[in-house]
Amino acid sequence: MAFIRRKKKGNTFFYELVETMREGKKVKQKVVQYFPSLEAANLYCEQKGIRKHETKLLISHDAQKRLNEKLDELNKARPLPQSALKNLKDKFEIDITYNSNAIEGNTLTLRETWLVVRKGITIGGKTLQEHLEAKNHVEALHYLFDLVNRKRKIKEEDILELHKLVLDKIDPENAGKYRNVQVYISGSAHLPPAASEVAQLMKEVVKQLNNKDKKSKAVESASKVHYLTAKIHPFTDGNGRLARLLLNLRLMRSGFPPVVLHKIERKSYYSGLEKADDGDLYPLTALVVKNVEKSLDIYLSVVT
Repeated sequence: MAFIRRKKKGNTFFYELVETMREGKKVKQKVVQYFPSLEAANLYCEQKGIRKHETKLLISHDAQKRLNEKLDELNKARPLPQSALKNLKDKFEIDITYNSNAIEGNTLTLRETWLVVRKGITIGGKTLQEHLEAKNHVEALHYLFDLVNRKRKIKEEDILELHKLVLDKIDPENAGKYRNVQVYISGSAHLPPAASEVAQLMKEVVKQLNNKDKKSKAVESASKVHYLTAKIHPFTDGNGRLARLLLNLRLMRSGFPPVVLHKIERKSYYSGLEKADDGDLYPLTALVVKNVEKSLDIYLSVVT
């Protein structure tokens, strides 16, 4: 019997086809082949007629344990002091806004983002759109925080409103409206679905947003929310920012603190999306898990 084993080297993942064989009373493993992607490994097995056992675990048992224990610790400390909550909220608003916009090419620095959002200062040499992207994103976060606290299911209209806030005054014609044209993603081989399919496909995103799974399973669900939104690419612009907002919406509705996907991780982030296009959601989920743990550690640092 053979199985595919996922391995990590630096910030990238590769895959091994491993054969298990019995020699006397011992079971030995032998690496038969290495592959850059899960898709390539599966194709090889199909072509060679190799039967395989495949692990479907998106989050390792160790990572599940860490996430669950840290979330339990945070829940025991709740309610957190209001002053601490305000400071954390202010910090994450700026961090999320800066990094999410920077991933898309906005050149405002972290400090400049703070000045634009908190002080209303215009930064010389930066475009009007870059200023609006910062202000809009914070407004979208305010709406997201409101949705987190509402005791009702998330609706399609909530997603449209979030997107409308992201593109407010930048592209009012398309803000909050599903695309009606075919779009293409620069630098990616993935072709988003036809515009006529978008509304129906987004029902799965809404379903995942209302998924009742808790703890580490909620992190898996949030990763799926993000990837599905990016894959569908439901709008003409603002899809990446929206996908990261919905990631946070799903996490926070399950009690996790907000999470930041960092500009410095952009290469790993896009690689994770490409691997997900090939049917392997693990690398993207691993990136989300790492940053969820960072956020949990930051929140726990104010109560321990």
